[in-house]
Amino acid sequence: MLRKKLVSAILLASGASVNAAWAEDSKQTQTTQLQKISVESQLNPPLEPVDISTSTTLQPSKTEMDRNGTASLGEALDGLPGVNTLETGPQSGKPVVRGDTSLRLPVLSNGMTMEYQAEGTRHNPNVDPALTERLEVIRGPQGLKYSSQAVKSAVNVVGPQIDYAGPGETKASGELMGEVNSNNNETMIGAKAKLSSNGFGLVGGVTKRRGNDFVTPDGPEAGDVAPGDPPGTKPLVTGTTPYTNFEGESAVIGAGYRGDWGEVELRHNYWESKQNYLGVEAAPGEYELIPSAGQNLTNSETQLKAEFFAGDWVIKPKYAHTRNQRQAMHEVTYEDMDDYKDDEEYLDIVVHRDDYQLAVEHPEFFGWQGEFGVSGYTKDQDLRSGHLTPSATEDGAGIFVVEKQSFGPWDVEVGARYDSQHVKAPLSSENAHFWDETGVYNSSNNSRDFSDWSGALGVAYHYTSNWTFTGNLGRSFRAPSIFELYASGAHGGVQAYQLGNPDLKAETSINTELAATWQSENLHSTLSVYSNWVDNYIVLENTETEEYCDHEGDCQPTQNLNYPYRLMVNSQTNALIQGIEWSATYRMTPQLQWQATAEIMQGRDTKNNRDLPLMPANNATLGAQYTFGSGQYLAKPYVGLGTKYVAEKDSAGPYEPFSQFDSTPFGTASTKDYWLWNLEAGTGFKFGKQRLYLDLTVQNLMDVQYRDFLDTYKGYAQGMGRNFQLHARLPFKI
Repeated sequence: MLRKKLVSAILLASGASVNAAWAEDSKQTQTTQLQKISVESQLNPPLEPVDISTSTTLQPSKTEMDRNGTASLGEALDGLPGVNTLETGPQSGKPVVRGDTSLRLPVLSNGMTMEYQAEGTRHNPNVDPALTERLEVIRGPQGLKYSSQAVKSAVNVVGPQIDYAGPGETKASGELMGEVNSNNNETMIGAKAKLSSNGFGLVGGVTKRRGNDFVTPDGPEAGDVAPGDPPGTKPLVTGTTPYTNFEGESAVIGAGYRGDWGEVELRHNYWESKQNYLGVEAAPGEYELIPSAGQNLTNSETQLKAEFFAGDWVIKPKYAHTRNQRQAMHEVTYEDMDDYKDDEEYLDIVVHRDDYQLAVEHPEFFGWQGEFGVSGYTKDQDLRSGHLTPSATEDGAGIFVVEKQSFGPWDVEVGARYDSQHVKAPLSSENAHFWDETGVYNSSNNSRDFSDWSGALGVAYHYTSNWTFTGNLGRSFRAPSIFELYASGAHGGVQAYQLGNPDLKAETSINTELAATWQSENLHSTLSVYSNWVDNYIVLENTETEEYCDHEGDCQPTQNLNYPYRLMVNSQTNALIQGIEWSATYRMTPQLQWQATAEIMQGRDTKNNRDLPLMPANNATLGAQYTFGSGQYLAKPYVGLGTKYVAEKDSAGPYEPFSQFDSTPFGTASTKDYWLWNLEAGTGFKFGKQRLYLDLTVQNLMDVQYRDFLDTYKGYAQGMGRNFQLHARLPFKI
């Protein structure tokens, strides 16, 4: 097996006096002598070829991740084609891939499910991008290894990887990091380190972030408006946007051993985030800005994985345990939450989740290479206080197989998966609010079972050394979650009373994609078209008739201080999501490189002939970077300029979240088009063998007033104004 031979080669070559590159094809293993090349002596080298095949993997480059600091996973991926951000301030953002987000877009941690109570539009994944090795968007047959949904798309967060040393060798490296932002005085400090010797390896890292209220461009405000006034679009607040501050910290530590028999690794991740969310309240004769909720989120995750070589077979067991806790209190800042822990509305949900997987790579069989395996999980949700979603259990099991073979210029990959899932919300005293007081479920529907199959076929035709054409056909399956089935409570973070539907059916979808890719030393370009048909599409929608509820679920048609929350109900329809994506990287000269993306997409509710909610607006980006030659004291200084255009977009109508702001005397749910410009510059400073890298980015260079369609603050505030971000890195080796 290829992995076994690579490991053996690394262990043997590490003690030799020359560096070797090992490669394997179907006939022989070759050894090639590599010349030592100074990276700093090159400006922008010819573009490296990308493996275009039957499954898709997109990821920001290491350079992009090093230079662009952010606390938001969505923002870290936003530059990839077809990827947008559902955002709430600078730190809270979740990725949207081809219209899928939250429960419909699996987020993985090193290939295992990341539990982050994803149901909320303002529930962000448990990750600080600064502590990741790489971020991936995957889809196609390979996605079936992870989830029945990942055939459409999934995001994989890969943590710091151990850099194993061979026998008699010791390696030690690391990096100190820092970041400051002018707009909201956000700061980040962090460190990463790797150590390995004689097959043993350690890896670790920590970050700490803090940010104040962000600032939007000054401009006209709605002023003194009151409930019942005519609709208007001016924001309720400009300048300093209150109740948007946050703080957080994260850490990772891992240990492993690699030998000629295989490897085993154990790692632990910790993440905590505290943040406030801005809201608005309808008071008598006026609207008042309030903290809609304070939150304290913590996540602890332990993962154990191994790979064992058995001849030409590779056996790969994995296990993960996650403890995720969400604490929140409506109309209270996180700084004051401790004073309200005895309040019956104080929300405290703890989820324990265990994931298991056993995968087996088999030797080539009639030309086919691949792997098969089984997976399972158990989830125990404990509602310790508050009323949003009940205490409940969820467990599931799956079996999968993915195989690939090449036939001349053709690559063919097929995959299949079968999953079953069981969900149960007990009729217990602690759940009385849900089954007795509000009656969202009863003994006939408090336990549900779902099962179905998923599959994928991917084909790649390498027409020439430059042109590759690919096509994918897939079927995916998603069972409704505990929240979608059984929720009944005030969700302070989004100022809504959200209601589950215990009779929901499982979603199934048919996904198709065709793509053409050109690759040369100076140009990479891909054009993709896709269509996703979804039956039983689950959507949390505003009710057609406006209803406002109190904390107990009693509702009336008028909003006031006692009935502040808009009623939202989980329902189902059929959907069609279609789009066109284009991306290109052009190396005009060794100094000048261009990048561009464009996305046109639409999501339709085919049953009711209307748009789907929370779909991104059409958009395009263009950027250029000029790299200067390295000098005696500077390493590859550069300057860059980029722009992003986002088209106007109308709200899908009354059933879209935040649609009420198209009828209030301030704010908006539908958004106008806008242009943003960013300026960047940076260099590495040489101190002997040491390098200090400084990267300066000016975001929203022109201080443009704008509201993005996927910005959940668009109803009463604006997008962030001009921000100077300085990012520093000091790598070291011992």
